[in-house]
Amino acid sequence: MSTTTERPTKRQRQRAAAEERAAARRRKQLRRTLARVLGGLALAAVLTVTAVVITTQEEGTGASRATEVIADGPVRTEPLGAGESIPEFSAPGLAGGRVAWNDRAGTPSVLAIWAPWCPSCQKELPVLDRVVREFPDVSLLSIVTAIGDRPGPTPEGYLAANGLTFPVAVDDGAGNLAASFGIEGFPTLYFVNADGTVSQYAIGELSEEQLREALGAIT
Repeated sequence: MSTTTERPTKRQRQRAAAEERAAARRRKQLRRTLARVLGGLALAAVLTVTAVVITTQEEGTGASRATEVIADGPVRTEPLGAGESIPEFSAPGLAGGRVAWNDRAGTPSVLAIWAPWCPSCQKELPVLDRVVREFPDVSLLSIVTAIGDRPGPTPEGYLAANGLTFPVAVDDGAGNLAASFGIEGFPTLYFVNADGTVSQYAIGELSEEQLREALGAIT
């Protein structure tokens, strides 16, 4: 017994081909949609991780509380001048404990007052730290102030990134320590004689030679 199989007509073949092309287009569109969705999810994950990393990097101790800062002197409208005495001060140290002016124990000193977001401070402090090492009888300590006033690194992050370990007193949010020195700009450097009087001061960046000259002049 024989069976006769009907061959599809031309119209049927054209319809089948059109349906196959339409199905192929749908599959291709689906792949594109999935790729966009997965790509968006991956980007969102990267952005989330990045945000967490940035947040972690920007965490710091912040400014001290006003009750933790002691500034023995009135608010000034201009920086201390040559011959004037550095006012006694005490504040929480960035690395813990407290940092006080009397820690210098009557030695020639450089007092650097800086802000972590200040580009000139960021450039000068590593240079100052290096040059001071050429003067073993001179001590270096600093006050960090205006923390968080502008975008920038945390004090801890900046010091760690540059390998700086000198003592840092942390000013309060109102800038009471900075006010007791009449700070007009950053960085402000005071070159101080052993008796606590100012030899000279400078606002802004100094060259290595200018730093050496100022350091050599304090006694």
